Amino acid sequence: MPRLTFVVAFAAVASISAVPAHASKWVDNIIFGKCAEAMNKEYMKAGKQLLLSKKNETCNCVVKEMDNHKSIEEAKNFCIK
Repeated sequence: MPRLTFVVAFAAVASISAVPAHASKWVDNIIFGKCAEAMNKEYMKAGKQLLLSKKNETCNCVVKEMDNHKSIEEAKNFCIK
């Protein structure tokens, strides 16, 4: 299944490279929300049901990887295996 939508959903967030510590939770919430939105759209297009546990697992992984200064593409590739 193509992951282009997933990557595009994070493009705006990728430009935020340095944020104050108090803003990191806010950024994490944005990343998680965009990830969840993209996954919902992809699964709907494919006519498949997205389990909440799968969405949480994947999007939490993406947030963690991006917090560790991975690019969107690196985070996506690591988390969607």
